Amino acid sequence: MLPLITFLVVSNWYAKNVVREKISETYRNTLDIFVRQTDRNLQEINNYLYKMATLDTDVGLLMSSPYGSDNYVLTKVRIQNEINRDIGFYNHLIDTIFLFNESKKSDLIISTSGPYGISQQVLQKNISDIIKSENKLISRNQWLIWKDSILPGEHFAIKTVPVTEGLYVGAIIKMSDIREQLSIQWDDGAIGESGIYKNNGKSLIEPLAGSPPQMTLEQLLVKDEPYRTVTDKTSGQNYMVMSRSSEHADITFNIGIPESNILKGLPYFQKATYFLAFGVILIFAMYLFFIRQIVIKPLQQLIAGMKKISLGMLDMRLKTNETVELVILAKTFNNMAEQIKTLKIGMYEEQLRAQKIELMQLQAQINPHFYMNSLNIIYNFAVLKDYEPVKQMSLHLADYFRFIMRVNRDLISLEEELKHVANYIEIQKLRFPSKLVCEFDLPPESKELMLPALSVQPFIENAVIHGFVNRKQTFRIKVAGSIFAAHEKKYLLLTIEDNGTGFPEGILPGLNGAGPLPQADTSRLGVQNVIQRMNLRYCGEVKISFSNATKGGAVVELLLPLQ
Repeated sequence: MLPLITFLVVSNWYAKNVVREKISETYRNTLDIFVRQTDRNLQEINNYLYKMATLDTDVGLLMSSPYGSDNYVLTKVRIQNEINRDIGFYNHLIDTIFLFNESKKSDLIISTSGPYGISQQVLQKNISDIIKSENKLISRNQWLIWKDSILPGEHFAIKTVPVTEGLYVGAIIKMSDIREQLSIQWDDGAIGESGIYKNNGKSLIEPLAGSPPQMTLEQLLVKDEPYRTVTDKTSGQNYMVMSRSSEHADITFNIGIPESNILKGLPYFQKATYFLAFGVILIFAMYLFFIRQIVIKPLQQLIAGMKKISLGMLDMRLKTNETVELVILAKTFNNMAEQIKTLKIGMYEEQLRAQKIELMQLQAQINPHFYMNSLNIIYNFAVLKDYEPVKQMSLHLADYFRFIMRVNRDLISLEEELKHVANYIEIQKLRFPSKLVCEFDLPPESKELMLPALSVQPFIENAVIHGFVNRKQTFRIKVAGSIFAAHEKKYLLLTIEDNGTGFPEGILPGLNGAGPLPQADTSRLGVQNVIQRMNLRYCGEVKISFSNATKGGAVVELLLPLQ
């Protein structure tokens, strides 16, 4: 076997040198083409931003009109239409185009191919710091690399161009989009590993194929050599590593090709390997049969045990044999499984405690405005020496707060909740005599339904606060219910309807879960409180929908499971 092994070593050494040179040349050319194309795209977007800043008349007119004037608004509309058109043209390159008016209340005009709210939050949070950092760049053609956890993928490249003092046009490119373009060149996971890094050695994007090799970033970033051979510390695998840096951004593109993949195509190496393997099989057949009982079976048991542990079967334990090493391995595995089981049980218990505490905190929230208004009403009646309303108001107010402060009960009946609603309406009737009417139409069997406290009253309060605008006509609220069966379960459909102004159209998507509520809209805290408590209590089985009636007024529907 010695001549065969000598031939294999020499041919392998010679083939490695030849193949490395040819393979590295091919992949360097591919990487160079990709990096040059990326730089051309960045330069093209630079040119677009400079043209927009210098030649677009609407952008120039924006600063000449007073903020909020008709000319200013019309100019913004024209600019918005223009960048909406351009974002479609550059959709494969640009994620967001924006104008930032720093001198006029930090006004933002945004067009994006992604979620508008996320792009708006990222810019509002970071644009001032980005402009300051860009002013420190040596070249104005350079793109700044920024990070924000709100954005998918976190990292993005951003470029701003000043139009006049305080007015900037800019664009955002997500690093994840560049990664997708890179993955087109390396779409086969067996080819190698790819990554995007900052030039200072800090990784921006996770490698595209498989798990990253265990190498330092200093080893992966190759600047002055065509390629570098680096060894993975964990697997012992040798990688051919090549890097190229962008001219317009502080990023470096990296590829690492396993040498085992490079050598797959060598026919002589493969034939020699086959002959050698055949000889080894003949010589060591008996030895393999012997170690099957000593090593392979215990390892198979270990693999089966690991699979069962991964599926959640934490009672799995390994049996030991006479091999000292495998006895230690089996004992270590059994100890690990026991620790995982203990940790998982502790984690579930802690999660349940945290949910219960959160439920109690949410249930204990009090509306301070309602409290202060009620005290003012008592004061006014006392000044007028009208003591009978003072008595009624004091009793109703005491009952009201006695109810909402009872956080020691997880659930109450619907009948108790409706009594609390009636008590709240009586307080409001003292504020607005002969102007409030509340009707209840529910089946008798529904009143025994158990639900978290303050599940209905916040919707009534929200209707009075936001819907009762026209104080000259009577404001009517109707609470109706019906019981029906679906999917072998019984449900109560609870409808709360009023004849007020209804929900603003911009609020409905946020209330129905299709988008966020406006940040300044804190008056609907009680409604959000109810939604969160219902989801905690019923694990998402409750459905709450918000809409406007055709004849005017707000409609809230609660679908509750009968328990």
